[in-house]
Amino acid sequence: MYKARVLENGELTSSIYSLVLSAEDSLLANFLPGQFVKIKVSSGYDPLLPRPFTVHAIYDSAFEILYQVVGRGTKAMSRLKPGDEVEFFGPLGKPFPRIEGSYLVSAGGVGVAGFGYLCQGLKPEFSLPAKLLYGARTSAQLVKLDFFSTLLPVEVATDDGSLGLKGTVADLLLAELNKQSYQAILACGPKPMLKALAELGRTYGVKIFLVLETLLACGTGYCLGCAVPSRRGGYFKLCVDGPTFDAEEIDLEFLR
Repeated sequence: MYKARVLENGELTSSIYSLVLSAEDSLLANFLPGQFVKIKVSSGYDPLLPRPFTVHAIYDSAFEILYQVVGRGTKAMSRLKPGDEVEFFGPLGKPFPRIEGSYLVSAGGVGVAGFGYLCQGLKPEFSLPAKLLYGARTSAQLVKLDFFSTLLPVEVATDDGSLGLKGTVADLLLAELNKQSYQAILACGPKPMLKALAELGRTYGVKIFLVLETLLACGTGYCLGCAVPSRRGGYFKLCVDGPTFDAEEIDLEFLR
């Protein structure tokens, strides 16, 4: 476990926060886009287990995560103040695949959290995506939109039509695939969205990589609590085999 100081912990919307933690440059050099860390927010036993969070962005001697308050762990995290100390370990999981050719990233809601580091282009061996397709229920939930807009072209959709297309990320992707071809799609968001994108990928013959979430306790593959069913039978361990998977490798019923 590493110790880190809270540098910032700001509310972006009513439930989504940005947490910036200090870290040694030598450690940050090992982080790759698509990996995650586990953060223990309390020195006591409640919450007991560290919570997993994808690395959103890397700065000088610091890294950022985005998180949504959904339970005791993230509620406790929202109360952290600058100067507080936490423990974390990582990086964990496999990085995003190295994609040759033009590709898109597609994000729904807080699923955009994992793409900031990739779009920063700090690791030249990871090619930059051609465009970000980003959707949320309302414009207020399109967090870090200014950040992404300075890095690459962004198209947005909202369920209520308050910004961009009135519709979903799947609608954005359908329109994009009808305009031009891409080698792959890298997507993260709610399970129904991921299933819809996987089905579009099959229809258009485009490889789809899905960044998945599930219950995750140990983060090292021992507890078997993060099993993802394979199409060929058996299971993957999300924490060591993922969190990014080729949509053709997993049983899409997992995305119900």
